[in-house]
Amino acid sequence: MLCRYYHRWFGWAGDSDNLWAQSLLPILNPDEFAQDAESLKSMMADGRYADTYAELFGSPSGQTPETVLVNIAKALAAYQETLITGTTSFDRFRDALERSDMELAADYPPSAQRGLQIFLGKGRCAFCHTGPAFTNGEFHDAGVPYFVEPGRVDPGRHGGLQVLRESPFTLDGAFTDDPGKKGAWAVRNVRRTHTDFGTFRVPSLRGVSRTAPYMHDGSLPDLTAVVDHYNNIDLERLHADGEAILMPLGLTDAEVDDLVAFLNSLSDDQPAAD
Repeated sequence: MLCRYYHRWFGWAGDSDNLWAQSLLPILNPDEFAQDAESLKSMMADGRYADTYAELFGSPSGQTPETVLVNIAKALAAYQETLITGTTSFDRFRDALERSDMELAADYPPSAQRGLQIFLGKGRCAFCHTGPAFTNGEFHDAGVPYFVEPGRVDPGRHGGLQVLRESPFTLDGAFTDDPGKKGAWAVRNVRRTHTDFGTFRVPSLRGVSRTAPYMHDGSLPDLTAVVDHYNNIDLERLHADGEAILMPLGLTDAEVDDLVAFLNSLSDDQPAAD
């Protein structure tokens, strides 16, 4: 199976409503590329990418720095939209079951099969990690501490919505490619509530074995640590309104290993088809 990742909101806190706006963040972040619109315009006017940029978007000399910045982000997003997952061992197992091919289905490791049962049942994972991309695309409190350093908390979705509403780079802004702004309804209608504080977007689990460290703050080093986190979750760390689906799971060590085996089976094990 091949699966494209489509989302309504982007980023852990949902502070972008489109992929090109999300692509701006690592470019501007002082901890990553630490660029700004002016420096990027100079780079596109006289640098190794000048000819390519001019071919795609025209000369940057008559464009505002913000326009150049957005054009670069849209080019990045256009590339990212071509990325799809390759077929995994789980996909072959699922397809074999659909065809009633029990011989092929038997190739799926027994530990991963047991882990799938835990994922759908006792582990309660499928409440949030659902659908072909294994995410509902919504925001939840995962029981990770809010305090990132003394005196500073991570507000999660609550802060992301403030950034979103103030951003000029939304589907309701001047830089959208859709003159009818048909995608603007979401950013126009979303509202912050107290329950948004400390919630974060549910990530896709496809390819999850390759994306360590885990959680929005990178606090868990491997998948076993993630399962242990939910297995022994501290309910006192949850938002005051709580996440009703979260509770200590009571998995045995063997069940933890089986669930991790299933999660590992969601990563590509062969190249994506053309």
